[in-house]
Amino acid sequence: MKRNTIWAALAFSVVLGGCGSDDSASTPTPPQPKPPVDKPEYVFGGPSEDEKKLNKVIQLAIVKGFSPLDQAHTPVSVNAQYVSNIAVDGVIHSKMDEQAAKKGLKIDYLLPPTAINMAGVKIDSIRPDLFAEGKGSVLDLLMWVGKKYDLDIQVEKDDALNTYFVTSIEGVQGLPEAVDPDHIGETLGQGWKYLVGPSSWEKKEGGWDTDSLYYKEEEIYFRMDHQPLKNEMSIVLVPAQPGEMEIRKRKYRREMQRLAGNGGKVIIPEIVIDFKPAKYSATGEILEPNKRAVFKNIEVTPHNLRTDLYQPGVITELDAWLSLVEQRPDLKIDWSYWPRLSTNANVQGYVATAISFNGRDDLGNIVNETYTNNGACGFVHHTGEWENYMDSGAQHGLYQKVMCSARLDMGGDEFRAACMNKVPGVLGYRAHHYGAGEQYENHNPKGRGYMKFGLPFGGNDPHLTGDAMIIYGPEYINYIGAAFSNKYGNQQASSGCDADAPEIDPSRIKDVSKARAPLTESHFGWKLPDCSTCHNAANSHVVEEMAPWECAECHGNNGAPDSHGELLTCGFCHAQTLEKHGDAYSTKDDYYSEKTKFKEPESCLTCHVDKPSSIE
Repeated sequence: MKRNTIWAALAFSVVLGGCGSDDSASTPTPPQPKPPVDKPEYVFGGPSEDEKKLNKVIQLAIVKGFSPLDQAHTPVSVNAQYVSNIAVDGVIHSKMDEQAAKKGLKIDYLLPPTAINMAGVKIDSIRPDLFAEGKGSVLDLLMWVGKKYDLDIQVEKDDALNTYFVTSIEGVQGLPEAVDPDHIGETLGQGWKYLVGPSSWEKKEGGWDTDSLYYKEEEIYFRMDHQPLKNEMSIVLVPAQPGEMEIRKRKYRREMQRLAGNGGKVIIPEIVIDFKPAKYSATGEILEPNKRAVFKNIEVTPHNLRTDLYQPGVITELDAWLSLVEQRPDLKIDWSYWPRLSTNANVQGYVATAISFNGRDDLGNIVNETYTNNGACGFVHHTGEWENYMDSGAQHGLYQKVMCSARLDMGGDEFRAACMNKVPGVLGYRAHHYGAGEQYENHNPKGRGYMKFGLPFGGNDPHLTGDAMIIYGPEYINYIGAAFSNKYGNQQASSGCDADAPEIDPSRIKDVSKARAPLTESHFGWKLPDCSTCHNAANSHVVEEMAPWECAECHGNNGAPDSHGELLTCGFCHAQTLEKHGDAYSTKDDYYSEKTKFKEPESCLTCHVDKPSSIE
């Protein structure tokens, strides 16, 4: 008989918990007060009611192992065969199979990638202490899949590490060790790991259809029973080698030791902000050092911004940053909630949009830097143990590219060349010139590492937002300013990314506070932004080619909500979530909406009145 031992035990405990006297059974449960939410003014927005629901598709696959690829099949033919053989509608192609094919391997599935409609799934979380009712983790969905498809899934709880491990699926207990010399010779693995694609990627520029999308799952180090489920994510379970699981257990062990050593308080030894890399001369001389601020031993308190996901009091990486800002008045950070972006990325989380520090950090360094996310620039972040900083296997190459080649503030081609490690004697940009991580930078040399799929991200550096990452006391948390050139749009940031980018035409922003005949809620078109839906030059005083934001000069903003201090690229976040805005962001490459009636950002800031940023 197929069995699911942990669920049987939980069911039995529920039955026992129901026994008792009639008096206790009849005692009414008093209503529980809502948890206090500490949302500062510099945190903008939040999930919509629809985004709070787990009601769309999640893709899940279980990999049994890998076998040699038939020489008659090229990676292209394998991909075509792989896609055509899946009988479940709604499956988006995963990049894993072509990456395996490049290594001469094919993936053998216990469960092929399957699209699960979450509207028909009731999540009873194995961790009700962490998750809000109806929400759950990657492990919770795996257990549901085990029951659905009659799979024998065995899990064990490790109380010391505060997590559950999947020890066996259909009798497969893991892979034999192939990399770590300390484990060579062991014939059995230590269970299963998981990979996550938080959102689908675009295969090519342009296009909104699902045929242009693919998943690039990333191997991460966060606990499987802590990783929250999100609509439209992809999950892959893979048997692990002993050394792979030991990396995770060592990380969890150190976190719990810190937590215990701090008397149950979450205290982060080091929070680091890397604003920008050093500048070098053509001969390798350092002209300006890295711009970095380091903060030590930050005590973290919960802010309960995501009670749609978690129970009150659960602490996330975002809580650590919010706590740091509260403790350092010379540090200012703005966050905005990002929904689905113009690039099709389904973020659904809070992202840092601007950071400014003018003071002395905890190492005694005087730092006066500002870095603003404006579509072409942003922040890379990761969290964990310093020794695992490089475990995705390609971090230096990644950060050299984004931190050097696309930066407009590097001061010329010769500086960028040095930053990219093209000058003899210059190491180039490295995000961590300090800490224990340096001695581990060759932890996963090419051809020997554990990170086989999803490069260059993974390990401590996944595509997750901090509000979706539960923490207990990681050794470090790191924000890194990065530039992405004009890859995602038709313009480059004019500021060099290290300051506000205010190159807009102020004359195009209409002052709606002086509107002569502002609309009210009595107007039948209240909060409908496209005036041309009803009004045009033929039936009203509207002149030809008049844009809705020009109407606002006389008629007010028609109930539009305030903006949140951003000056560029509204469409980078909002292109796929706007409704009733006519032709705004009609193509992905026009997220400045210069080809529409809703010019950006001037038109946006006319109706969505600018709420001043906390960054000065």
